[in-house]
Amino acid sequence: GLLLWMPAHLVARGFSMALSSELLAASALIALPTVFAAALLYGRWSSKGALLLSLLLTAAGLAGVIHLEWVGAGGLSPVWSIALLIVGSNGVIAMLLPYAAESYPLRIRGRATGWVAACTKGGGLAAQALGLLGWVPAMAVVSWAILVPVLAALVLVALFCAETRGRDLRVLEAAPSP
Repeated sequence: GLLLWMPAHLVARGFSMALSSELLAASALIALPTVFAAALLYGRWSSKGALLLSLLLTAAGLAGVIHLEWVGAGGLSPVWSIALLIVGSNGVIAMLLPYAAESYPLRIRGRATGWVAACTKGGGLAAQALGLLGWVPAMAVVSWAILVPVLAALVLVALFCAETRGRDLRVLEAAPSP
């Protein structure tokens, strides 16, 4: 939702329409290679580490948006904050379903992964509904509302999630179900 509302908000804050259009075009160009980079990091480096890195980039982008809202642009371009937000959130989206599929025993894997997929789509649907109704909250409010669960996810993944790279998923079948 934040990215959906961002161009109109930037224009309202005094940034040029050209910059807003440039951000929209750049977001599409940034998103595709991000998916490939996320897949490479996920498969070759660390599944948990790549997910943590994407969450951290998302949090940094959100912090940048909050900074822009509180302090104002002050001559600074919002491109870096938005780029970090796009790279981080696209990385999380690219890795979340494979990570979920690798984290659950076979008997509940489909249902659990389905719930994860549904939850990842819920925010976008809610944002579009709010936009259609004309109830678009302030960017700082939206950024904080997203940043808090992103930071919670960062801590929870760091503490409780397992590294799945190189792991035999049949081990999950031997584990007792929660």
